[in-house]
Amino acid sequence: MNLLWNTFLTVLCWTLFAISVVGIKRLFYHPLSKFPGPPLAALTLWYKAYYDIIMDGGWSEHLEYLHGIYGSIIRVAPGELHFSDPKAYNEIYGMGTKFTKQPELYTCFATDLSVFALFDHHEVTQRRNLIGPFFSRRAIMKLESAVQSKVDMLVSRLLRCHPDKKSTNLDLAFRSTSLEIITSYCFAKSANAIDADNFQHDILQAMDQTLPMIWVFKHFPLIKRLLLSVPESFASVLKPSTTGILEQRKQMGAQIDEILKDPSSLENVEHETIYHHFLTPQPENQRMPPITRDWLLDEGLYMRFAGSDTVGNTCTVAAYHILTNPDIHDRLAQELKAAWPEKDLTAGYETLEKLPYLTAVIKESLRMAHGVVTPLPRVIEQTDAEISGASIPKGTVVSMGATIVHHNPRIFPDPSRFYPERWLQEDSQELDKYLVSFSKGPRSCLGINLAWCELYLILGTIFRQLCLVPDNPTIENVSYREYFVPVHRGRQLHVYVQPRVD
Repeated sequence: MNLLWNTFLTVLCWTLFAISVVGIKRLFYHPLSKFPGPPLAALTLWYKAYYDIIMDGGWSEHLEYLHGIYGSIIRVAPGELHFSDPKAYNEIYGMGTKFTKQPELYTCFATDLSVFALFDHHEVTQRRNLIGPFFSRRAIMKLESAVQSKVDMLVSRLLRCHPDKKSTNLDLAFRSTSLEIITSYCFAKSANAIDADNFQHDILQAMDQTLPMIWVFKHFPLIKRLLLSVPESFASVLKPSTTGILEQRKQMGAQIDEILKDPSSLENVEHETIYHHFLTPQPENQRMPPITRDWLLDEGLYMRFAGSDTVGNTCTVAAYHILTNPDIHDRLAQELKAAWPEKDLTAGYETLEKLPYLTAVIKESLRMAHGVVTPLPRVIEQTDAEISGASIPKGTVVSMGATIVHHNPRIFPDPSRFYPERWLQEDSQELDKYLVSFSKGPRSCLGINLAWCELYLILGTIFRQLCLVPDNPTIENVSYREYFVPVHRGRQLHVYVQPRVD
Protein backbone atom coordinates (compact mmCIF):
# COMPACT_ATOMS: atom_id res chain seq x y z
CA MET A 1 0.00 0.00 0.00
CA ASN A 2 2.86 2.36 0.89
CA LEU A 3 4.56 1.55 -2.43
CA LEU A 4 1.36 2.42 -4.35
CA TRP A 5 0.96 5.66 -2.39
CA ASN A 6 4.57 6.64 -2.93
CA THR A 7 4.28 5.89 -6.66
CA PHE A 8 1.20 8.09 -6.87
CA LEU A 9 2.93 10.98 -5.05
CA THR A 10 5.99 10.65 -7.26
CA VAL A 11 3.90 10.76 -10.45
CA LEU A 12 1.89 13.69 -9.08
CA CYS A 13 5.01 15.67 -8.18
CA TRP A 14 6.64 15.08 -11.56
CA THR A 15 3.38 16.03 -13.30
CA LEU A 16 3.11 19.28 -11.33
CA PHE A 17 6.77 19.98 -12.00
CA ALA A 18 6.30 19.44 -15.74
CA ILE A 19 3.21 21.67 -15.78
CA SER A 20 5.14 24.36 -13.90
CA VAL A 21 8.05 24.21 -16.34
CA VAL A 22 5.72 24.46 -19.34
CA GLY A 23 3.83 27.33 -17.67
CA ILE A 24 7.00 29.29 -16.88
CA LYS A 25 8.29 28.74 -20.41
CA ARG A 26 5.02 29.93 -21.99
CA LEU A 27 4.80 32.98 -19.74
CA PHE A 28 8.40 34.19 -19.83
CA TYR A 29 10.44 32.41 -22.50
CA HIS A 30 7.99 31.85 -25.35
CA PRO A 31 8.53 33.82 -28.62
CA LEU A 32 5.15 35.50 -27.97
CA SER A 33 5.84 36.39 -24.32
CA LYS A 34 6.53 40.02 -25.31
CA PHE A 35 2.92 40.49 -26.44
CA PRO A 36 0.32 41.53 -23.83
CA GLY A 37 -2.73 39.51 -22.93
CA PRO A 38 -4.36 37.63 -20.06
CA PRO A 39 -1.77 35.32 -18.41
CA LEU A 40 -4.23 32.43 -18.35
CA ALA A 41 -4.62 32.64 -22.14
CA ALA A 42 -0.83 32.42 -22.52
CA LEU A 43 -0.82 29.30 -20.35
CA THR A 44 -3.59 27.18 -21.83
CA LEU A 45 -6.06 26.70 -24.69
CA TRP A 46 -8.75 26.06 -22.08
CA TYR A 47 -9.07 29.82 -21.67
CA LYS A 48 -10.63 30.10 -25.12
CA ALA A 49 -12.60 26.89 -24.62
CA TYR A 50 -14.22 28.43 -21.54
CA TYR A 51 -15.59 31.37 -23.53
CA ASP A 52 -16.57 29.20 -26.50
CA ILE A 53 -18.47 26.56 -24.53
CA ILE A 54 -19.23 27.68 -20.97
CA MET A 55 -19.93 31.31 -21.91
CA ASP A 56 -22.18 30.22 -24.81
CA GLY A 57 -20.22 31.48 -27.81
CA GLY A 58 -18.84 34.51 -26.02
CA TRP A 59 -15.31 34.58 -27.46
CA SER A 60 -15.74 37.39 -30.03
CA GLU A 61 -17.48 39.57 -27.47
CA HIS A 62 -14.66 38.91 -25.00
CA LEU A 63 -12.04 39.81 -27.62
CA GLU A 64 -13.42 43.36 -27.86
CA TYR A 65 -13.11 43.63 -24.08
CA LEU A 66 -9.50 42.32 -24.15
CA HIS A 67 -8.44 44.79 -26.86
CA GLY A 68 -9.82 47.60 -24.73
CA ILE A 69 -7.46 46.53 -21.92
CA TYR A 70 -4.33 45.27 -23.69
CA GLY A 71 -4.20 47.18 -26.98
CA SER A 72 -4.24 46.35 -30.68
CA ILE A 73 -2.18 43.12 -30.57
CA ILE A 74 -3.00 40.60 -27.87
CA ARG A 75 -1.92 37.07 -27.07
CA VAL A 76 -5.08 34.98 -26.86
CA ALA A 77 -3.55 31.47 -26.64
CA PRO A 78 -0.09 30.01 -26.04
CA GLY A 79 0.77 30.31 -29.76
CA GLU A 80 -1.86 32.75 -31.07
CA LEU A 81 -2.24 36.51 -31.52
CA HIS A 82 -5.35 38.51 -32.32
CA PHE A 83 -5.30 41.97 -33.92
CA SER A 84 -7.63 44.98 -33.87
CA ASP A 85 -5.85 47.42 -36.21
CA PRO A 86 -8.07 47.42 -39.34
CA LYS A 87 -5.02 47.43 -41.63
CA ALA A 88 -3.97 44.10 -40.11
CA TYR A 89 -7.02 42.41 -41.65
CA ASN A 90 -5.69 42.80 -45.18
CA GLU A 91 -2.18 41.84 -44.05
CA ILE A 92 -3.55 38.53 -42.72
CA TYR A 93 -6.24 37.66 -45.27
CA GLY A 94 -5.62 39.85 -48.32
CA MET A 95 -4.33 38.96 -51.77
CA GLY A 96 -0.70 37.89 -51.77
CA THR A 97 -0.68 36.46 -48.26
CA LYS A 98 0.27 32.81 -48.02
CA PHE A 99 -0.65 32.04 -44.46
CA THR A 100 -2.22 28.61 -44.01
CA LYS A 101 -5.52 27.81 -42.37
CA GLN A 102 -5.26 26.37 -38.87
CA PRO A 103 -6.89 22.90 -39.03
CA GLU A 104 -8.59 22.91 -35.61
CA LEU A 105 -11.39 25.26 -36.68
CA TYR A 106 -11.93 24.09 -40.24
CA THR A 107 -12.20 20.39 -39.47
CA CYS A 108 -14.88 20.70 -36.79
CA PHE A 109 -17.71 20.99 -39.38
CA ALA A 110 -17.43 17.37 -40.58
CA THR A 111 -16.93 18.47 -44.22
CA ASP A 112 -13.21 17.71 -44.29
CA LEU A 113 -13.02 17.18 -48.07
CA SER A 114 -14.71 20.46 -49.05
CA VAL A 115 -12.81 23.50 -50.34
CA PHE A 116 -13.56 25.14 -46.99
CA ALA A 117 -11.37 22.62 -45.15
CA LEU A 118 -8.48 22.42 -47.63
CA PHE A 119 -5.11 23.71 -46.43
CA ASP A 120 -2.68 23.23 -49.33
CA HIS A 121 -2.48 26.44 -51.42
CA HIS A 122 -2.15 24.60 -54.74
CA GLU A 123 -5.08 22.33 -53.94
CA VAL A 124 -7.23 25.29 -52.87
CA THR A 125 -6.44 27.16 -56.09
CA GLN A 126 -7.36 24.14 -58.20
CA ARG A 127 -10.64 23.62 -56.37
CA ARG A 128 -11.61 27.30 -56.47
CA ASN A 129 -10.83 27.42 -60.19
CA LEU A 130 -13.16 24.47 -60.63
CA ILE A 131 -16.04 25.89 -58.58
CA GLY A 132 -15.53 29.62 -59.21
CA PRO A 133 -17.14 29.86 -62.68
CA PHE A 134 -20.39 28.44 -61.28
CA PHE A 135 -20.61 31.42 -58.90
CA SER A 136 -19.33 34.11 -61.28
CA ARG A 137 -21.46 37.16 -61.96
CA ARG A 138 -22.07 35.91 -65.48
CA ALA A 139 -23.38 32.59 -64.16
CA ILE A 140 -25.56 34.36 -61.58
CA MET A 141 -27.13 36.58 -64.23
CA LYS A 142 -27.83 33.50 -66.36
CA LEU A 143 -29.71 31.81 -63.49
CA GLU A 144 -31.25 34.94 -61.98
CA SER A 145 -34.74 33.61 -62.76
CA ALA A 146 -34.08 30.63 -60.47
CA VAL A 147 -33.38 33.06 -57.62
CA GLN A 148 -36.30 35.34 -58.47
CA SER A 149 -38.75 32.45 -58.54
CA LYS A 150 -37.89 31.58 -54.92
CA VAL A 151 -38.26 35.21 -53.86
CA ASP A 152 -41.69 35.26 -55.50
CA MET A 153 -42.55 32.10 -53.58
CA LEU A 154 -41.58 33.88 -50.34
CA VAL A 155 -43.88 36.83 -51.12
CA SER A 156 -46.79 34.50 -51.89
CA ARG A 157 -46.14 32.48 -48.74
CA LEU A 158 -46.04 35.59 -46.55
CA LEU A 159 -49.28 36.86 -48.07
CA ARG A 160 -50.95 33.55 -47.25
CA CYS A 161 -50.24 34.34 -43.61
CA HIS A 162 -52.08 37.66 -43.94
CA PRO A 163 -55.71 36.48 -43.45
CA ASP A 164 -54.80 34.72 -40.17
CA LYS A 165 -53.92 38.08 -38.60
CA LYS A 166 -51.04 36.40 -36.82
CA SER A 167 -47.49 37.62 -36.90
CA THR A 168 -44.97 35.64 -38.97
CA ASN A 169 -41.44 34.69 -38.03
CA LEU A 170 -39.53 36.78 -40.59
CA ASP A 171 -36.13 35.51 -39.48
CA LEU A 172 -37.07 31.92 -40.32
CA ALA A 173 -38.78 33.10 -43.51
CA PHE A 174 -35.57 34.72 -44.75
CA ARG A 175 -33.41 31.76 -43.79
CA SER A 176 -35.86 29.34 -45.44
CA THR A 177 -35.66 31.38 -48.62
CA SER A 178 -31.86 31.44 -48.71
CA LEU A 179 -31.84 27.68 -48.03
CA GLU A 180 -34.28 27.15 -50.89
CA ILE A 181 -32.25 29.38 -53.22
CA ILE A 182 -28.90 27.69 -52.58
CA THR A 183 -30.50 24.24 -52.92
CA SER A 184 -32.17 25.14 -56.20
CA TYR A 185 -29.19 27.04 -57.60
CA CYS A 186 -26.54 24.43 -56.79
CA PHE A 187 -28.49 21.18 -57.12
CA ALA A 188 -31.63 21.94 -59.17
CA LYS A 189 -33.63 20.47 -56.29
CA SER A 190 -36.17 21.90 -53.88
CA ALA A 191 -35.69 21.79 -50.13
CA ASN A 192 -39.41 22.65 -49.68
CA ALA A 193 -38.25 25.10 -47.03
CA ILE A 194 -40.53 28.02 -47.92
CA ASP A 195 -43.62 25.81 -47.65
CA ALA A 196 -42.61 24.31 -44.29
CA ASP A 197 -45.08 24.92 -41.45
CA ASN A 198 -44.21 28.25 -39.82
CA PHE A 199 -41.00 28.15 -41.88
CA GLN A 200 -39.63 25.58 -39.41
CA HIS A 201 -37.78 23.36 -41.84
CA ASP A 202 -35.96 20.33 -40.44
CA ILE A 203 -32.59 21.46 -41.82
CA LEU A 204 -32.84 24.91 -40.22
CA GLN A 205 -33.89 23.43 -36.89
CA ALA A 206 -31.03 20.93 -37.06
CA MET A 207 -28.54 23.70 -37.86
CA ASP A 208 -29.73 25.77 -34.91
CA GLN A 209 -29.44 22.80 -32.57
CA THR A 210 -26.13 21.43 -33.83
CA LEU A 211 -24.15 24.63 -34.50
CA PRO A 212 -23.31 25.00 -30.78
CA MET A 213 -21.69 21.57 -31.05
CA ILE A 214 -18.90 22.93 -33.26
CA TRP A 215 -17.02 24.31 -30.25
CA VAL A 216 -17.32 20.93 -28.55
CA PHE A 217 -15.98 19.31 -31.74
CA LYS A 218 -13.14 21.85 -31.91
CA HIS A 219 -11.95 21.46 -28.34
CA PHE A 220 -12.86 17.76 -28.04
CA PRO A 221 -12.24 16.34 -31.56
CA LEU A 222 -12.62 12.78 -30.28
CA ILE A 223 -16.34 13.42 -29.74
CA LYS A 224 -16.74 14.39 -33.40
CA ARG A 225 -14.90 11.28 -34.56
CA LEU A 226 -17.07 9.08 -32.34
CA LEU A 227 -20.32 10.62 -33.60
CA LEU A 228 -19.25 10.25 -37.23
CA SER A 229 -18.09 6.67 -36.76
CA VAL A 230 -21.32 5.27 -35.33
CA PRO A 231 -24.28 4.27 -37.53
CA GLU A 232 -26.58 7.17 -38.43
CA SER A 233 -29.55 5.64 -36.59
CA PHE A 234 -27.52 5.36 -33.40
CA ALA A 235 -26.13 8.88 -33.78
CA SER A 236 -29.65 10.29 -33.98
CA VAL A 237 -30.50 8.51 -30.72
CA LEU A 238 -27.39 9.89 -29.02
CA LYS A 239 -28.11 13.39 -30.33
CA PRO A 240 -31.72 13.70 -31.64
CA SER A 241 -31.02 17.20 -33.01
CA THR A 242 -28.75 15.65 -35.64
CA THR A 243 -31.70 13.93 -37.36
CA GLY A 244 -32.24 16.77 -39.86
CA ILE A 245 -28.54 16.92 -40.76
CA LEU A 246 -28.33 13.15 -41.16
CA GLU A 247 -31.44 13.17 -43.37
CA GLN A 248 -29.85 15.94 -45.44
CA ARG A 249 -26.71 13.83 -45.89
CA LYS A 250 -28.87 10.87 -46.87
CA GLN A 251 -30.84 12.82 -49.50
CA MET A 252 -27.77 14.47 -50.98
CA GLY A 253 -25.92 11.15 -50.96
CA ALA A 254 -28.78 9.54 -52.93
CA GLN A 255 -28.59 12.29 -55.57
CA ILE A 256 -24.82 11.87 -55.85
CA ASP A 257 -25.14 8.08 -56.15
CA GLU A 258 -27.61 8.52 -58.99
CA ILE A 259 -25.30 10.95 -60.80
CA LEU A 260 -22.18 8.80 -60.35
CA LYS A 261 -24.06 5.74 -61.55
CA ASP A 262 -25.47 7.52 -64.58
CA PRO A 263 -23.80 10.90 -65.34
CA SER A 264 -26.19 11.37 -68.26
CA SER A 265 -28.94 12.01 -65.68
CA LEU A 266 -27.52 15.53 -65.42
CA GLU A 267 -28.96 16.20 -68.87
CA ASN A 268 -32.48 15.98 -67.45
CA VAL A 269 -32.21 18.70 -64.76
CA GLU A 270 -33.85 22.06 -65.35
CA HIS A 271 -30.58 24.01 -65.27
CA GLU A 272 -26.84 23.55 -64.81
CA THR A 273 -25.80 22.39 -61.32
CA ILE A 274 -22.58 22.37 -59.37
CA TYR A 275 -22.18 18.70 -60.28
CA HIS A 276 -21.78 19.66 -63.95
CA HIS A 277 -18.66 21.60 -62.94
CA PHE A 278 -17.31 18.77 -60.82
CA LEU A 279 -17.85 16.01 -63.36
CA THR A 280 -16.94 17.92 -66.53
CA PRO A 281 -13.94 20.07 -65.51
CA GLN A 282 -12.25 22.44 -67.92
CA PRO A 283 -8.88 21.44 -69.46
CA GLU A 284 -6.92 23.56 -66.96
CA ASN A 285 -8.42 21.45 -64.15
CA GLN A 286 -7.75 18.04 -65.67
CA ARG A 287 -5.11 17.31 -63.02
CA MET A 288 -7.67 17.39 -60.24
CA PRO A 289 -7.72 14.34 -57.92
CA PRO A 290 -10.23 11.60 -58.83
CA ILE A 291 -13.85 12.42 -58.10
CA THR A 292 -15.18 10.51 -55.07
CA ARG A 293 -18.60 10.25 -53.47
CA ASP A 294 -17.30 11.58 -50.14
CA TRP A 295 -15.76 14.62 -51.80
CA LEU A 296 -18.97 15.50 -53.66
CA LEU A 297 -21.01 14.99 -50.48
CA ASP A 298 -18.76 17.18 -48.31
CA GLU A 299 -18.67 19.92 -50.94
CA GLY A 300 -22.44 19.86 -51.36
CA LEU A 301 -23.11 19.96 -47.61
CA TYR A 302 -20.68 22.84 -47.15
CA MET A 303 -22.31 24.87 -49.93
CA ARG A 304 -25.76 24.35 -48.50
CA PHE A 305 -24.61 25.38 -45.03
CA ALA A 306 -22.57 28.37 -46.20
CA GLY A 307 -25.33 29.58 -48.49
CA SER A 308 -28.25 29.40 -46.10
CA ASP A 309 -27.31 31.48 -43.06
CA THR A 310 -25.31 34.58 -44.05
CA VAL A 311 -27.97 35.95 -46.41
CA GLY A 312 -30.83 35.06 -44.06
CA ASN A 313 -29.17 36.74 -41.07
CA THR A 314 -28.35 39.84 -43.10
CA CYS A 315 -31.94 40.17 -44.32
CA THR A 316 -33.19 39.89 -40.74
CA VAL A 317 -30.81 42.62 -39.56
CA ALA A 318 -31.88 44.81 -42.48
CA ALA A 319 -35.61 44.28 -41.89
CA TYR A 320 -35.34 44.97 -38.15
CA HIS A 321 -33.55 48.28 -38.63
CA ILE A 322 -35.68 49.37 -41.59
CA LEU A 323 -38.92 48.64 -39.74
CA THR A 324 -37.81 50.34 -36.51
CA ASN A 325 -36.48 53.48 -38.25
CA PRO A 326 -39.33 55.27 -40.07
CA ASP A 327 -36.99 57.68 -41.88
CA ILE A 328 -34.97 54.82 -43.34
CA HIS A 329 -38.14 52.93 -44.25
CA ASP A 330 -39.71 55.91 -46.00
CA ARG A 331 -36.58 56.80 -47.96
CA LEU A 332 -36.12 53.20 -49.12
CA ALA A 333 -39.79 52.87 -50.09
CA GLN A 334 -39.66 56.08 -52.13
CA GLU A 335 -36.54 54.99 -53.99
CA LEU A 336 -38.00 51.58 -54.78
CA LYS A 337 -41.30 53.06 -55.97
CA ALA A 338 -39.53 55.56 -58.26
CA ALA A 339 -37.37 52.86 -59.85
CA TRP A 340 -40.10 50.21 -59.85
CA PRO A 341 -43.46 51.91 -60.50
CA GLU A 342 -45.34 48.74 -61.49
CA LYS A 343 -44.79 46.66 -58.37
CA ASP A 344 -46.52 43.58 -59.75
CA LEU A 345 -43.85 43.30 -62.44
CA THR A 346 -40.29 42.10 -61.85
CA ALA A 347 -37.62 44.78 -61.49
CA GLY A 348 -34.57 42.54 -61.85
CA TYR A 349 -31.16 42.42 -60.24
CA GLU A 350 -29.48 44.86 -62.65
CA THR A 351 -32.12 47.51 -61.92
CA LEU A 352 -32.02 47.08 -58.14
CA GLU A 353 -28.23 47.08 -57.80
CA LYS A 354 -28.13 50.59 -59.30
CA LEU A 355 -30.27 52.03 -56.49
CA PRO A 356 -27.92 53.92 -54.16
CA TYR A 357 -30.01 53.86 -51.00
CA LEU A 358 -30.93 50.18 -51.28
CA THR A 359 -27.24 49.47 -51.80
CA ALA A 360 -26.36 51.52 -48.73
CA VAL A 361 -28.96 49.65 -46.66
CA ILE A 362 -27.54 46.30 -47.77
CA LYS A 363 -23.96 47.33 -46.99
CA GLU A 364 -24.93 48.61 -43.56
CA SER A 365 -26.85 45.38 -42.93
CA LEU A 366 -23.82 43.31 -43.91
CA ARG A 367 -21.68 45.40 -41.58
CA MET A 368 -23.98 44.78 -38.63
CA ALA A 369 -24.69 41.12 -39.47
CA HIS A 370 -20.95 40.46 -40.01
CA GLY A 371 -21.24 37.21 -41.98
CA VAL A 372 -18.80 34.87 -40.22
CA VAL A 373 -18.25 36.23 -36.71
CA THR A 374 -15.52 33.84 -35.57
CA PRO A 375 -11.94 35.06 -36.21
CA LEU A 376 -10.49 32.84 -38.95
CA PRO A 377 -7.08 31.57 -37.78
CA ARG A 378 -4.06 31.53 -40.08
CA VAL A 379 -0.62 30.03 -39.43
CA ILE A 380 2.59 31.85 -40.38
CA GLU A 381 4.49 28.89 -41.76
CA GLN A 382 7.48 29.87 -43.88
CA THR A 383 9.22 32.91 -42.36
CA ASP A 384 8.56 35.60 -39.79
CA ALA A 385 5.97 38.15 -40.91
CA GLU A 386 5.24 41.78 -40.20
CA ILE A 387 1.65 42.52 -39.21
CA SER A 388 0.42 45.83 -37.85
CA GLY A 389 4.03 47.03 -37.63
CA ALA A 390 5.12 44.15 -35.38
CA SER A 391 7.44 41.25 -36.21
CA ILE A 392 5.50 38.01 -35.75
CA PRO A 393 7.50 34.79 -35.33
CA LYS A 394 7.18 31.87 -37.70
CA GLY A 395 4.70 29.27 -36.42
CA THR A 396 2.36 31.82 -34.81
CA VAL A 397 -1.39 31.56 -35.33
CA VAL A 398 -2.83 34.98 -36.24
CA SER A 399 -6.41 36.15 -36.70
CA MET A 400 -8.74 39.13 -36.74
CA GLY A 401 -12.51 38.93 -36.43
CA ALA A 402 -14.91 40.75 -38.76
CA THR A 403 -16.72 42.14 -35.72
CA ILE A 404 -13.56 44.00 -34.67
CA VAL A 405 -13.34 45.68 -38.09
CA HIS A 406 -17.04 46.46 -38.35
CA HIS A 407 -17.19 47.93 -34.83
CA ASN A 408 -14.13 50.15 -35.21
CA PRO A 409 -15.28 53.70 -34.38
CA ARG A 410 -12.44 55.33 -36.34
CA ILE A 411 -13.74 53.75 -39.56
CA PHE A 412 -17.44 53.56 -38.71
CA PRO A 413 -18.30 56.41 -36.30
CA ASP A 414 -21.06 55.47 -33.87
CA PRO A 415 -20.68 51.81 -34.96
CA SER A 416 -23.70 50.48 -33.06
CA ARG A 417 -26.02 52.79 -35.02
CA PHE A 418 -27.64 51.54 -38.23
CA TYR A 419 -26.79 54.44 -40.53
CA PRO A 420 -26.99 53.67 -44.30
CA GLU A 421 -26.06 57.29 -45.10
CA ARG A 422 -22.45 56.56 -44.13
CA TRP A 423 -22.16 54.64 -47.44
CA LEU A 424 -23.44 57.62 -49.49
CA GLN A 425 -20.84 60.22 -48.48
CA GLU A 426 -18.06 61.44 -50.77
CA ASP A 427 -15.38 59.25 -49.21
CA SER A 428 -17.66 56.23 -48.73
CA GLN A 429 -15.81 54.15 -51.33
CA GLU A 430 -12.96 54.00 -48.84
CA LEU A 431 -15.30 52.12 -46.48
CA ASP A 432 -15.75 49.26 -48.94
CA LYS A 433 -12.35 47.78 -48.15
CA TYR A 434 -13.40 47.52 -44.50
CA LEU A 435 -16.62 45.64 -45.27
CA VAL A 436 -15.34 42.11 -44.64
CA SER A 437 -18.53 40.10 -44.28
CA PHE A 438 -17.32 37.79 -47.06
CA SER A 439 -13.69 37.95 -45.92
CA LYS A 440 -10.94 39.06 -48.33
CA GLY A 441 -8.24 37.65 -50.55
CA PRO A 442 -7.65 34.15 -51.95
CA ARG A 443 -9.90 32.45 -49.38
CA SER A 444 -12.84 34.86 -49.58
CA CYS A 445 -16.38 33.55 -49.93
CA LEU A 446 -16.95 31.82 -53.28
CA GLY A 447 -20.67 32.65 -53.19
CA ILE A 448 -20.34 36.42 -52.85
CA ASN A 449 -21.98 37.16 -56.22
CA LEU A 450 -24.94 34.92 -55.46
CA ALA A 451 -25.28 36.47 -52.00
CA TRP A 452 -25.43 40.02 -53.41
CA CYS A 453 -28.03 38.92 -55.96
CA GLU A 454 -30.15 37.37 -53.21
CA LEU A 455 -29.90 40.43 -50.97
CA TYR A 456 -31.00 42.82 -53.71
CA LEU A 457 -33.86 40.64 -54.91
CA ILE A 458 -35.16 39.67 -51.46
CA LEU A 459 -34.99 43.08 -49.78
CA GLY A 460 -36.00 45.00 -52.90
CA THR A 461 -39.01 42.76 -53.56
CA ILE A 462 -40.16 42.52 -49.94
CA PHE A 463 -40.13 46.27 -49.33
CA ARG A 464 -41.67 47.10 -52.69
CA GLN A 465 -44.49 44.58 -52.72
CA LEU A 466 -45.33 44.13 -49.04
CA CYS A 467 -46.25 46.25 -46.07
CA LEU A 468 -44.60 44.83 -42.95
CA VAL A 469 -45.45 45.84 -39.40
CA PRO A 470 -43.11 44.52 -36.68
CA ASP A 471 -44.65 42.62 -33.77
CA ASN A 472 -43.15 44.00 -30.55
CA PRO A 473 -39.63 44.51 -31.95
CA THR A 474 -36.67 44.66 -29.55
CA ILE A 475 -32.89 44.60 -30.00
CA GLU A 476 -33.13 40.99 -28.84
CA ASN A 477 -34.42 40.20 -32.35
CA VAL A 478 -30.92 40.72 -33.76
CA SER A 479 -28.77 39.78 -30.76
CA TYR A 480 -26.63 36.69 -31.19
CA ARG A 481 -24.00 34.37 -29.79
CA GLU A 482 -20.93 33.34 -31.76
CA TYR A 483 -20.95 29.86 -33.23
CA PHE A 484 -18.90 30.61 -36.33
CA VAL A 485 -21.97 32.39 -37.71
CA PRO A 486 -24.40 34.36 -35.53
CA VAL A 487 -26.85 32.17 -33.62
CA HIS A 488 -29.85 34.09 -32.29
CA ARG A 489 -30.91 33.13 -28.78
CA GLY A 490 -33.79 35.49 -28.03
CA ARG A 491 -37.17 36.05 -29.62
CA GLN A 492 -36.88 36.18 -33.39
CA LEU A 493 -38.24 39.02 -35.52
CA HIS A 494 -41.98 38.64 -36.18
CA VAL A 495 -44.08 40.82 -38.50
CA TYR A 496 -47.64 41.30 -39.64
CA VAL A 497 -47.89 41.18 -43.43
CA GLN A 498 -50.16 43.00 -45.85
CA PRO A 499 -49.88 43.65 -49.59
CA ARG A 500 -48.59 47.11 -50.42
CA VAL A 501 -51.20 49.15 -52.28
CA ASP A 502 -49.10 51.95 -53.83
